Parts: sequence; structure tokens; C-alpha cells
Amino acid sequence: MQKSAAKTESSILYIYIYIYFLLGVYRYSEEKKVKLIVVEFTDYAMVWWERLVVERRRNRERPVSTWEELKTIMKKRYVPKHYYRELFNCLQMITLGNKSVEE
Repeated sequence: MQKSAAKTESSILYIYIYIYFLLGVYRYSEEKKVKLIVVEFTDYAMVWWERLVVERRRNRERPVSTWEELKTIMKKRYVPKHYYRELFNCLQMITLGNKSVEE
């Protein structure tokens, strides 16, 4: 993985954690949530977002208006297809002393 890709992924992970905290504490409208989230984007994430907005406008699609929709779009873009399989494999390898997850 390249440095810039790793930095982008870590900044997106930070945003994701921050968002869950922010949305869990305050009650915002869906449109306000999207705006609060996008404000936190930096570097490539901001470039990606601006391209997405332009592309959706060009294709006459409605703007992203909910956190769930934004989350789905971000997962498609940034979470590799093999991520959940690798996560499951890691979970299966967890041990506590000499006991595995299955025990």
C-alpha cells in the first residue's frame, strides 16, 4: 500500500469514528449530518467528494442527503471486497490463553 493511500484510509477511518461519536451524541437532521461529515473530509477524501457531487449533478441524480446513503457510497469506494473475509479470518484466530473462539 502506498503512503498516500494509507494516509487516506487512516483519515477516513478517523472520520468514520468521529462521525459515529458525533451522531450518537447529538440529534441532527439527515441533511445536517451529511454536511457535518463532509466538512471533516480532507485531502483525497475532499477531492473524491467534490467529484462525486459533480458527477451526480451531471447525471441528474439527486444529491446525497442521508448519512446511510453516504456511508454506503463510502463503503463501496473505500472498503475492499475482501475486507469482511479478512476480518472474519482474524476473528477466528483470536485466542485467550490456550482457548480459541470456537471453544
